[in-house]
Amino acid sequence: MRRMQRARVTAAGTAVVVAALLAGCGPAADEAKAPAAVPGPPSSEPPQPLPLTPAHTPPESMSPPAGSGPSTAVTPAPAAKPSAPAPVSAPARRTVLSMYASTAGGRIELVRGGAAKEFTVSVHNGSARAYAELAVAFQMEIMESAGDGPAPARNGLVLERRDPATGRWNSVELRVANDVQPHWLVPSGSPLARDASRVERFRLRAAVKGPIGRTPLMIKVVDTAAPAEAAYDTAVPARTSLMVGTRAAQGS
Repeated sequence: MRRMQRARVTAAGTAVVVAALLAGCGPAADEAKAPAAVPGPPSSEPPQPLPLTPAHTPPESMSPPAGSGPSTAVTPAPAAKPSAPAPVSAPARRTVLSMYASTAGGRIELVRGGAAKEFTVSVHNGSARAYAELAVAFQMEIMESAGDGPAPARNGLVLERRDPATGRWNSVELRVANDVQPHWLVPSGSPLARDASRVERFRLRAAVKGPIGRTPLMIKVVDTAAPAEAAYDTAVPARTSLMVGTRAAQGS
């Protein structure tokens, strides 16, 4: 009986020791007794983002540090010099033959049976070619006759040219018609070199009989060496005119 009591006592003591050991391994008493955390009201501030690890930024200069090795100096390329402007070729020279006629007072006023009146015709060859045959030709339209009977030839006018070699006045053709005279019908002229000029003197006189009035005296320079099929502007490179007036003599 006593052995059974001792065994019970021993077993009870062992159980107390084991319980004590197990209690020491668990959470502290204070922690066990601490009240559970009560969740507070939600915060109005947004959660802060977690910091990101900055990306690796390469150094601005890849040059090695001083003393790490020989450095190579980079020589900048010289500035390009402006190219010289391309030479401008001279424009092609135009073919220009100029002519003008002049007289005192700007017009020829004649009196029937009176003195002749002079005028000049100047020609300048400013073209790129020389002319072998240039002639000055004259034409006038038909004037109405003031009297009875047919109108006299050449409107009753006499045209003359002064020969510079002899000083004599020689008769010159004055065509009176209302159409255009073909250039191949003009008598041959004289040569005129490049950049050469010439001035010819003419005079016009009104015979006693003839129409009274005014009409232009058409003057043209004709290249008589031009072929018959040449265009008019080619065969007749210059033209001008002078106004001619005729009146009766006083007392007639």
